[in-house]
Formats: sequence, C-alpha cells, structure tokens
Amino acid sequence: MHPDSHPLVVSVCYVRLAASDLHASARFAADILGLQRVAESDGEIAFRSDNRFRTLSFGNGGSGYSSIGIEVWDQRALDEIEKRLGKSGFASSRASAGDCQLRYVQAALLAKDGSGNNIDLVARPTQSGRRYFPSRDAGITRLHGVGMRSTDLARDLQFWKELGAEVSDWVGDIAYLRIDGLHHRIALYPAKRPGLLYAAFEVETLDSIMQNSYFMQERQIRIVQGPGREPCSKQIFLHVEGPDGVIFSYVNGMSEIGPGRRPPRQFALVPESLCDWGSEAKGVAELSASVS
Repeated sequence: MHPDSHPLVVSVCYVRLAASDLHASARFAADILGLQRVAESDGEIAFRSDNRFRTLSFGNGGSGYSSIGIEVWDQRALDEIEKRLGKSGFASSRASAGDCQLRYVQAALLAKDGSGNNIDLVARPTQSGRRYFPSRDAGITRLHGVGMRSTDLARDLQFWKELGAEVSDWVGDIAYLRIDGLHHRIALYPAKRPGLLYAAFEVETLDSIMQNSYFMQERQIRIVQGPGREPCSKQIFLHVEGPDGVIFSYVNGMSEIGPGRRPPRQFALVPESLCDWGSEAKGVAELSASVS
C-alpha cells in the first residue's frame, strides 16, 4: 500500500500497440471495435473509450513501441514503485519529457516485467473535457483490463506484487490479478512468447455482448471465443481477433471481491473452468485448456 494507505496503482489506463499497417489497425479500431478516434501525429493514431484522452493507440515504432499503461496514485506512489522494483531486480527508468508527452501523462516510470513486457507506470494521465462519442454504438464504456502472455510466471507475479496486485484465482497456472475491488484487471497466461494477449473493453450490458457478436459475424471478423462466461470472475466475454493477431474483448458483469479478503481459489485447467457456457477458444493456446 501507499505510505498514507492509498493503493499504489489504480487502473489499467492505456494500451499501445505496434502496427504492421497503421491505417488498417486504425480502421479496425474505429469501424469494427467501435472506439473514438482522437489524435494522429508522428506515426501514431490514438483512440479513446471513456473519459480519458486516449486508451488505445497504434504506432509504427516496431515491437519496442508496444506497452501497457498502469495509472499510479500520485508521484509518491511512483517513487515507491521505483524503489520496490529496483530492490527486486526489475529494470526501470524515468520517462523523458518527450516520452511523457507521447503518452499524454505528467510523469512515468518505464519498466519491464519478468517476461520483458513493457509496462508504463504513469502519473496523471490526461483526461478529456469532451464527452466520449464512439464511432459506432458498440456499448463500450471504458477500458477494463488486459491479458498478458507470461514466459516467466514467477517473476511476473513478483513484478505485479511489488505494485500491490493480489491473485484472486488460478485456473491451472493462469493467474487473475486484482488491483481494486473487482475480481481482476490483469490476467497472466503462461506462454512461449511475451506480449499482450488481449485488451478488454467493458460494455453496458449482456445485450451489447450479443449485438457485437452478431456484428462480427456479419462482417466476417474472426471470433476467437464467446459469447462466454468465466466461472471464477462471472465475467461475460466476447474475444475477437484484430490486426496482427491481437485479441480485443468485450466484457461485462465481473464480480467484486469485496472488503473481506479470501485466499485465491484453484480451478483445474479444463474447458469448463475457462467458460461455463461451453465456448472454447479457437487457435489460441493460452485461452484453451491445452496451454503448454
């Protein structure tokens, strides 16, 4: 916890993705996913999904461009995180003024987890004074969380522990991590390579999940899994494949852990532990019961 009892981190605030075709990725985000396009400059196109100025952006910077933005409580929290990560042997560096400007934040610590994923710990991400107005009525209300590929689960768990995250539940070795009152905001999936597995956007209702499912079918967008529901979190989901194989998810209805702490539960790595509605992932090992 923060020295004055505030949490160190408060939200997953953005996702930055390297794009092989910048404008194709941008068209998908606006026309298919249903986000609001807000900015384009220096080989980057940014989108928003809520009251923040941007929550998803695509860039031409190669694989080093990609990162996950985690909002910290304040500058003191950033200092504390830097100290904790250093003691645990994780590489991090303070962002330059230019790096902060690119990320629309006031300060940032650029770090790597145990798998080498780029994690931006950021203070005071820019809010937008204008109402969020999406390109289509997908029902999106905010960026909800992320799923990360982990090639070194023990080190990655230590990284997130230093930020104050706690494991809510396990499915096999898949770890669901909470940073607030909800079941999880980050999920770590054992994998043979690092990187973002999915970015999840919350939608208003179950109706929005179903409407987006039919929307994707009509436009022949590949549905990776769903509609389905996670037994451990009760979250309803729809996973669809975007450009460069990145998965984008519509989610709704995640359960709350509540003020009373409990130990993490262990679920067997079987299909019904990943979806109690019976949907199975197609061609994505990390989302299936055949994780190896």
